[in-house]
Amino acid sequence: MTDYLHLGFSALQRGDCQEALNIFRRAQEGQLSARSFVGLGEAWYRLGDLPTARWAFHKALALDPAERDATRWVARLDSLAVPLVKGGQRRCRFRAATDFLQLNEQGRWRRFFVKGINLGLGLPGYFPGEYPIVGATYRTWFKQMEELGVNSLRIYAVHPPSFYEALADYNEGGGRLFLFQGIWLEPPEQNDFRGTHFLAYLRRQIREAVDAVCGVADFPERPGMPHGAYRRDVSPYTAAFVVGREWESCAVKAFNESHGRRIGSWRGSFLEIADGSPFEVWATECCDYLQDYEQSRFGCCHPVTIINWPTLDPLAHPSESTYEQGLRWQGIEVDSGTCSENEDVESFDPAKIVTRQGGGFFASYHVYPYYPDFLNNDDPTDHHPYRSYLQRLKDHHGRQPVVIAEFGVPSSREPTHWQKNGWHHGGHNDAAQGEINGRLMTDIRDVGMAGGMLFSWFDEWFKRNWVFYPYELPADRNPCWFNLQDAEQCYGLLAAYPGYPGKLTNLAGNRDEWRSAEVLYEQPAGGPAVAFNDGNDPARTLRRLSAQHDEGFFYLLLETAGPIDFRRSNFLLGLDTCGAATGETRLPCGVNAWSPLGLSFVIHLAGEGQSRILVCRSYDKYLNEGTGAVAPRRSDLGEWVMMQNITNHRRISKDGSRFYPARVFSMSGLRFGSLDPRRSDYDSLADCHVSGTMIELRLPWGLLNITDPSSRQALWIDPAGKTRTTTGIAVIAGSFSPSGKGLQARTTGLESNLTDTLPSGFGVSAVRRYQWAGWSHPLYHTYLKRSYDVYRAALALIAE
Repeated sequence: MTDYLHLGFSALQRGDCQEALNIFRRAQEGQLSARSFVGLGEAWYRLGDLPTARWAFHKALALDPAERDATRWVARLDSLAVPLVKGGQRRCRFRAATDFLQLNEQGRWRRFFVKGINLGLGLPGYFPGEYPIVGATYRTWFKQMEELGVNSLRIYAVHPPSFYEALADYNEGGGRLFLFQGIWLEPPEQNDFRGTHFLAYLRRQIREAVDAVCGVADFPERPGMPHGAYRRDVSPYTAAFVVGREWESCAVKAFNESHGRRIGSWRGSFLEIADGSPFEVWATECCDYLQDYEQSRFGCCHPVTIINWPTLDPLAHPSESTYEQGLRWQGIEVDSGTCSENEDVESFDPAKIVTRQGGGFFASYHVYPYYPDFLNNDDPTDHHPYRSYLQRLKDHHGRQPVVIAEFGVPSSREPTHWQKNGWHHGGHNDAAQGEINGRLMTDIRDVGMAGGMLFSWFDEWFKRNWVFYPYELPADRNPCWFNLQDAEQCYGLLAAYPGYPGKLTNLAGNRDEWRSAEVLYEQPAGGPAVAFNDGNDPARTLRRLSAQHDEGFFYLLLETAGPIDFRRSNFLLGLDTCGAATGETRLPCGVNAWSPLGLSFVIHLAGEGQSRILVCRSYDKYLNEGTGAVAPRRSDLGEWVMMQNITNHRRISKDGSRFYPARVFSMSGLRFGSLDPRRSDYDSLADCHVSGTMIELRLPWGLLNITDPSSRQALWIDPAGKTRTTTGIAVIAGSFSPSGKGLQARTTGLESNLTDTLPSGFGVSAVRRYQWAGWSHPLYHTYLKRSYDVYRAALALIAE
């Protein structure tokens, strides 16, 4: 059993104070103790959050008035002088000019090409609105960001005061990192962007962001919002304000229609628009309000933009019919009164917004290479669709600066949207992630954009992708575990990886990494149950099967008596995740054998390129989606299927003349490699590693239909619900000699073609089930992915 208190204080010694917070909280899941609060207090103190540190030390004393360390820490905090707040000189050093932003340095304006990165808030174990990141962590990240080669970072909303303090300290200490301050806006009720309550909320969000940047804000504690005293002026290090988010087409369409789609003009103090739709006029007024407020209160104003994306772009996309049209072409009638989130039914054209004075306006878009489908379908002959789309966008905007405020690909195990060049939404190891990101940024530069902001800095576990979110349940526990399958959780250059202080196993043949694993089965020395006497019996002799887990994966280690040669020995591992009374019992590959319990999954280990994980047919999400039943039914028919996911549904062009096929990817193939970056076979997406007599497996929880390992929930869709609590994972193993004909077993001449089994003879009473305790505070560690270095090399070739 892990000693979390010892682990937490070890983390403090290593300087991993942000990670230590989760470790001490994990310790408190078992029992509150004075020592755990001392550890929390020391972590917060080192991170720079003195008020919270003081609270923690007093909590320790409440539990144990004789706690010496807590007493010393309280005395130390009481003796600290209140630091003087550094003053600031409010300055606006940026402006939107022709084609690019410009920066004023030493009295001269020069071009500033944005090489930015997006920074989120959701550390493992938290949603963004909990604001878990503490000051010293920001300082560490800022240094790593500048070493990467970025010159700016974008945040989506106001962060706590410690962010602005850290940014001011970093730049005043010689750093050079400029801020794009986001202003987050939730969509209005009933899509009324001019509703009285929504406008009041919008203007409050704008004022609070400007005041926080200029260091004159005091926010009380509010649910889901930052609070505290903002006293550091970072206006000299601020490049621009970024208003809003990706607006849903339904909301914009409904708003325009509610105002009769009247085309109008509007002239403000700083911006104006002619021939704008109701939404475009509203967007212009928002941005003008921000600049007017900043100018009137602080004497200058920064450039401003409002976010857009391809779904609302002003370009024509003949390949993208609506959802309703696509169904009608197939003879299916739908309710046209229901608004579906179609990708090309509405436009928002920021090119119409013109600067009158002040910091100016620039356009910004989130543009990924794989979404929407029209990026790859509009011109089937185009071999560079991403660059072509950017060029069309730039041509439309003319000399107005255009910043691609989000782009990038994730390093997830599964692709969740197809792209023509292979730049899918996921399915890339971290080296490929860096290479593709570099090519995307180069395209952004080459077409004359004003810059790009990579998404994103670190992996955020709370996020969910449309392919997998129906199976990450309960949703409110999503931050508690990591899903390598989910592309949305894997965009970062900084990995937030399960376990502390490092990976539980590196898939590198290191037996020391399995010392704390649970041994499920172990057999004494001797040969296999069935011998061929061909010199390869030791490789088919099963010695030991062990299991362990962390917040992201279920791990298995299968050990044999002799070195493994997949030409002479194959293996089957059966997994029961839901209960012995359900699932498939007949094993695949012609072994003519039955499992002693119902199985949900079978892993066939046959070497690189042929190994796969199969699911029983009734438990496959792809085949049973929409039936109302995804649960392993009892069967002895051997109905094992490959696991797949559909990433792109079939599309039909607007005129009905062209069909674009659906895209389906397999999830079943097992990838061989090591997670140790020092090895030549390193692959961040490795599932399996073979070394001598050891086969190590890393299986994402989601691949096993575990919807939340932290509360032990397994997928089970029936009229009663969508999940059930699992009692653990039972595992059995068998070996066989491959026949060389397909994937079938060689005949033993006996009833079964298995050569050895764990447990011996598949005795029902001997089957072991791996069980684990739940958690609410995940352990994790961070490290820079290989994509960091690859992308850094690409940025070095792009001039600012």
